[in-house]
Amino acid sequence: MPSGHSLLVEIFLWEKNIDKALHEAKTGGCTEHLWFALAKAGEKSHPAEALNIYQDRISSIIELTNNDAYDRATDMLKIIKKLMQQLKQQSQFKDYIEQLRTDYKQKRNFIKKIAKL
Repeated sequence: MPSGHSLLVEIFLWEKNIDKALHEAKTGGCTEHLWFALAKAGEKSHPAEALNIYQDRISSIIELTNNDAYDRATDMLKIIKKLMQQLKQQSQFKDYIEQLRTDYKQKRNFIKKIAKL
């Protein structure tokens, strides 16, 4: 992902202006680190945006194919679950988990980690 507007995103995050930070990230891109910082900062005020950011990036974490990545992805899924509950999308979460189980069925360690979600 290009880092094009990373500095602007960082400034707007520092100013706690999530709307402008989101706009700059979507318009010009930013580093992965800033996407995650943006998602974290927007969990309460912009849950749908935070949800999209996490969902757009979880596959790249799972694809790292190691237990640390699976732990990180599982932690992210807990946040996704919370956001979906906040957005009254509980049934979609179950579907989302089932889709991940199907997509990553060969990654047994990951499947074990998400079994309790």
